[in-house]
Amino acid sequence: MKGFMTEMSKKVDKASKYLLILFFVIAFVSTVYQVFSRFVLQSSIVQKMLPMIDFSVFNLSWIEELIRYMFVWIVFLGIGIVYKSKEHAQVEILLHYMPEKFKGKLQVLVEVINSAVFLFLIVYGWSILKFTSQQISPSMGWNMTLVYGSVLVCSLICLLHSIDNILGLVLAKEDKAEIVQVDVANEKPFLG
Repeated sequence: MKGFMTEMSKKVDKASKYLLILFFVIAFVSTVYQVFSRFVLQSSIVQKMLPMIDFSVFNLSWIEELIRYMFVWIVFLGIGIVYKSKEHAQVEILLHYMPEKFKGKLQVLVEVINSAVFLFLIVYGWSILKFTSQQISPSMGWNMTLVYGSVLVCSLICLLHSIDNILGLVLAKEDKAEIVQVDVANEKPFLG
């Protein structure tokens, strides 16, 4: 079970990274195009050089909306990536000063609480999708579930990573216990 979850977590993380890069590229190219069409093609210099061409047709109003939605997805995919790599903000002072025997239990408790939060977000994210399924974006005409779905997808990704973390912590603790039992069983009594 642990191997399957770890492999699934790695594959989802890799897919998230590729999607994040794709969305960054789309947002970047769209931003450059928008700036070029507004400030270069519609500048007074270009207007004077080519008065017969109406460059305002190159200024696409829906690009701003596309960029905004790309950034929403970038943020939520980034949350899952950062959570997987454990580079998110954490308060470690309690863990730092705890005795060794309680550190693993505290880490499992934190992951269980994280999983509960992700489950909460999945349940309410699903109800938000039902509510927003009738909303259409103003410029692009997209169904808004495509945008709000980022919360649900992020929560599912983070829940997968959290379950993998819990299994890793629990199984690591069991492995340590087995090693200690084997070492005790292999010890020979000193009869000297």
